[in-house]
Amino acid sequence: MTNGAKTMDTLPLRLGLTMWSHSEWQSQFYGKGTKPAERLEKYTQVFHTVEGNTTFYATPSMSTVHNWKAASHDDFKFTFKLPKFITHQQQLRHCQAELKEFLMTMSPLHDRIGQWTIQLPHSFEPSMLPTLQKFCTLFPKEMQLGVEVRHLGFFDKGDAEKRFNQWLVEEGINRIIMDSR
Repeated sequence: MTNGAKTMDTLPLRLGLTMWSHSEWQSQFYGKGTKPAERLEKYTQVFHTVEGNTTFYATPSMSTVHNWKAASHDDFKFTFKLPKFITHQQQLRHCQAELKEFLMTMSPLHDRIGQWTIQLPHSFEPSMLPTLQKFCTLFPKEMQLGVEVRHLGFFDKGDAEKRFNQWLVEEGINRIIMDSR
């Protein structure tokens, strides 16, 4: 391609899991004597990326974020979920201050973020797409976003799903598919 676009040959492939700390991995993966605070560093020696589900439940302290940065290397990428207060309780409305505070807390890791995940509840239906569209404008353009919808109206191959997919493509936002079958 002459326009500089990345192709499958040039895109990096990253391998990772949905967490970096699991007690049952102690002997086989981390090694005896590895403390919980050292698990991320051990994880980054094997994997290239991780989904940080912990941010869905609570915003970490700034010191925790700095520890995560210290435990990871420059080529490592995190994918963090937005807090459920923003996505589920507020359903992306009236939460600009909370989003700003969250992104500020996470700012030491901004150069290591693969994408921010907007995981929406089942109750977030296609008629609420304008709310999602407005919410996504709150992010700087350089921040990669991914959206995970669960309402069946986004999966029925109808006009709502087509509009949703078209908007994602136009905005360069990833669609995350979660199969809970």
